[in-house]
Amino acid sequence: MVDNPSIKKYKLLCTVKGKNFNVTNISQYHLSIHVSDAYFKVSCVNSITTQCLLLETYFLIYHHSYQRVQAIKQLYQDHALLAGSWSTVTLCIDNQQYTLVPKELVQKDKLADYLGFTCLVSGKTTKHFTHSSLNMAVIFAIDSGLLNWFQEIYKHTQLYTIHQASSLVQGTWTYLRDNKPCLLPRVLVFVTSDYLHITVIQKNELLYYNRFEYASSDKLLYYILVVMRTLKLDTNLHEVILGGNITKSSLAHKKARNYIRKLTFISALPYLKFRGILSKEVMRTHLDVLSAHLCHLTLLEH
Repeated sequence: MVDNPSIKKYKLLCTVKGKNFNVTNISQYHLSIHVSDAYFKVSCVNSITTQCLLLETYFLIYHHSYQRVQAIKQLYQDHALLAGSWSTVTLCIDNQQYTLVPKELVQKDKLADYLGFTCLVSGKTTKHFTHSSLNMAVIFAIDSGLLNWFQEIYKHTQLYTIHQASSLVQGTWTYLRDNKPCLLPRVLVFVTSDYLHITVIQKNELLYYNRFEYASSDKLLYYILVVMRTLKLDTNLHEVILGGNITKSSLAHKKARNYIRKLTFISALPYLKFRGILSKEVMRTHLDVLSAHLCHLTLLEH
């Protein structure tokens, strides 16, 4: 069956552009790209001022996994700016094929072996990103065809490839470090339509990170409470911070309030300047793509 080019393979869900965004200056901007099975998100940050200038979210429309690249290709054809000469680009992959390993144990020639214990990686490229400040690395697999296509698009630009786990862990660590430092462990829960990500950090130590598939508010709350119980965290003492697709009026939040005393939401992200282009709700909904550039910055610091 031949694809009909007139049929859109993507749908624009959200677009916000700052007044200071200037196409002629993209060589000074960092582009973050977040790709999942269903969504494609981009954010643009001025590397000098740390101002967020652009945020866009798309829903990818395709029937078979191999057609995802075709949907992204069509998006790039219609949105030529994406393939421009950016200062740097971070590609953030969202999938279940990842694992966390202590930094000192990572051997680059055995990445597939680490992943082989938890998932199938046949036909995929294995990569890793090291979080030096947290003494751990995220090892992950990425579809080889997808990676090759992005590498060709950005062959004249510095392209970094990370996993969503790295983006959320680095974003959580930076957010907690810069926003009311605390000696006690704190829990950050990032909620998407199908998954919740739980990150627990105490000062400069990552105590826990994992993602869970859920289908109800009860299941969502169950995973939070199980993680806290496993780590011996007190629901009356330790703060739980919410982000992603969850609001104060949501059923999940109302139920969580009955069990967790210190329940708050992500506030303004201290590592980005927005100048009013994004609300706090939009910021916390897109924490993953808005934090991806932090991984690139940590590489420059070490």
